[in-house]
Amino acid sequence: MTNINPINLGISGNMYFKGETNEEITAKKEELKSGENSKKQYNLEEVLNMLAAQNKDLVPVTTPKTLDVSKYVTEEQEARIADFMRNFEADFDEAESAALNEFPDISENAAKNIALAYINATY
Repeated sequence: MTNINPINLGISGNMYFKGETNEEITAKKEELKSGENSKKQYNLEEVLNMLAAQNKDLVPVTTPKTLDVSKYVTEEQEARIADFMRNFEADFDEAESAALNEFPDISENAAKNIALAYINATY
């Protein structure tokens, strides 16, 4: 024998409590229908203004910030890093052009991916 659940599901999937009369059920359905028709229409401008007001602390960056490298590295370190980056970019460009020469039908994006795979394996 199964236990009786105090909530019975109706045919349409609505939940009815045990002991509700048909009039109560009909009244609830009418209330739901009238609530659907009385949804408030919002002005898009009002919604956007409200959202903007909530995010007033977020300030968009208008100018890029510059970094004073001398605070963090010495001149020798800066020169070494700049030299490394020049060599890195030259190696990447060389690998990209080699991929384009080897596979003339591939896209430039695919050639960059091949060059990146080569660089990742080398460095």
